[in-house]
Amino acid sequence: MGSEINDDKLYMPVPEIRLSDLLDWKNVNDRNHRRKVQVEKNNDFKSQPNNTRMHNKCFGNQIQLNDENIALFRIGQKVYATQATCPHAGGPLHLADIEELLTGEICLKCPWHKWQFSIHDGRTIYPLGHLIKAKTFPVKVDKDGKLFVGFDSFGPSAFSMDF
Repeated sequence: MGSEINDDKLYMPVPEIRLSDLLDWKNVNDRNHRRKVQVEKNNDFKSQPNNTRMHNKCFGNQIQLNDENIALFRIGQKVYATQATCPHAGGPLHLADIEELLTGEICLKCPWHKWQFSIHDGRTIYPLGHLIKAKTFPVKVDKDGKLFVGFDSFGPSAFSMDF
């Protein structure tokens, strides 16, 4: 699940993360459990090297797959994949909170500037009127909970001659 499954995608397995490893936004216990992660201190526009702080990481897991930094989010038995950095200003979208809007739509809320993106298709929900989109990837989950992320093509490193 996750984004619309398109059979003309190239699906690559996600190493070391299974469905059961992801916190489930629908699960009340998981919502209360929130993992803490150490992140670089940021005051929206300036980064101070070597200064870190603890962040209540909600539900995202960041992975590197097919030359892409990807954030994985679980809602029930569905897994969604987006780019791991915010398309607005490069914030840590993998640390985004998941929110349900009054309309019933589910979005990711970037921790830096509070921009909201649809978890389904990446379009900007807030602020209104912006056409920036977060890149999304389809995800398949097999019966054993193994995750597969879909891509249009192989990344450049697949053709590297470095052995």
